[in-house]
Amino acid sequence: MKSKLLRITVLGIVAVIALTFIYYSGIQRIEGIYQVVGVTNKGIIIQSGSEEHTIRTTPDIMALIQMDHFYDIQYEKKPLQEPTLNYIRPRS
Repeated sequence: MKSKLLRITVLGIVAVIALTFIYYSGIQRIEGIYQVVGVTNKGIIIQSGSEEHTIRTTPDIMALIQMDHFYDIQYEKKPLQEPTLNYIRPRS
């Protein structure tokens, strides 16, 4: 009985470690020059070429952004979540 319980515990720990590794390896950091084309209630809409992305951010950042301007932006795409803004700077 103790041997089965030990095996189940070890398999559970291995599964948690594997799922954690898979989740963190799926996170992508994306950086580039994007044009801000819109604002939603949760964030901003950016465009690069024909691709548009909605990025979650805070209301204070949304208030500072000017439409149709280009910004140097870095954001994170996490599995099963909306992308999150890391930083935004006016393009120089």
